[in-house]
Amino acid sequence: MQARNIFIGILLTACSAKQQTVEPDPQQLRNEVPPTEVQIVPARKAPFEYLIHAVGKIQPQSDIELQGQTSGVVEKVWVQNGMQVLQGQTIVTLVNAHQTLARDKARLLLQEREIAYQDAMLGYSNSDSVRHKQARQNIRISSGLAAAEIAFKEAQLAWEQTIVKAPVNGIISDLEVHAGSTITANQTICRIHSTRELLVATELLEADALLLKPGMVAELKALGMDKTIAAIVYQINPRVAEKTNLIKVLLKVTGTAQLLPGMTTQLTIKVPHQKVIVIPREAVVIRSGRHVVFTFENRLAKWNYVTVGRENGKEIEILDGLKEGQQVIITNNLQLAHDAVVKLN
Repeated sequence: MQARNIFIGILLTACSAKQQTVEPDPQQLRNEVPPTEVQIVPARKAPFEYLIHAVGKIQPQSDIELQGQTSGVVEKVWVQNGMQVLQGQTIVTLVNAHQTLARDKARLLLQEREIAYQDAMLGYSNSDSVRHKQARQNIRISSGLAAAEIAFKEAQLAWEQTIVKAPVNGIISDLEVHAGSTITANQTICRIHSTRELLVATELLEADALLLKPGMVAELKALGMDKTIAAIVYQINPRVAEKTNLIKVLLKVTGTAQLLPGMTTQLTIKVPHQKVIVIPREAVVIRSGRHVVFTFENRLAKWNYVTVGRENGKEIEILDGLKEGQQVIITNNLQLAHDAVVKLN
């Protein structure tokens, strides 16, 4: 009997202790945990700027391969690589004693035939009748004047071909001939390019190239250069290369810089999109394979699943899950949990 009473006493004591157990208050527990310091920015609605990065090569818009029109020995080279030349300026002269003699001989023959023609026309009036015009044409042929005119033009052309001149304004490059060297017809003497209108050639994936339109803004930076140079999209080739599945794009350099044809450049093309919710890239974290953004609400971190779109390295577009103006946490968000206590740094 006594043992039974002892057992009942113990049982009653345990029940009394159980009834006195109080569940902890979640809010009180949160208050006991030191708040995490965070920084916030508002989610904003703005045109998202998608960036396309590529590598390009500088090329002049005007690039002429100057070729000799006749064979011969170089008498003098009047320019050097890197020299600025004007249209019509002499680049190279060939030894042309033979062509000069032939031209002078043809000129003399032409003068003789002109005298013979004038003598034959003395008996004719200056009438503009059809009969008179036909007689004048016949005498030009019979006197040898017509043939002499053609022979002089041929001799003059042969002489002019021994003097190679710049067809356009530009800068000389790839000049390798020198006085005394022999060149052949159609041999390349040098190149002349304009530095006022430079292009950048690049190749892009179809998905990126289809986003572009002429006039879109871009930036380029040549290797070894610190500053960026402005450019715009100039031409988009409407064909996909069969071997590479890439699309060729040309950009026009609009900024000023010391660029040379053939330089390699890093390109950044800016593609504006429609207005969307935009937040800093660091505001997005991955939890269980999904994109999450924490927002600041009443000193608590709120967990938000979001659907992300394109990103440009600095910002990311949010297609769903956030509203404009919500305060987005951008620091110390990797260790945060839903309803974690936070304070602004």
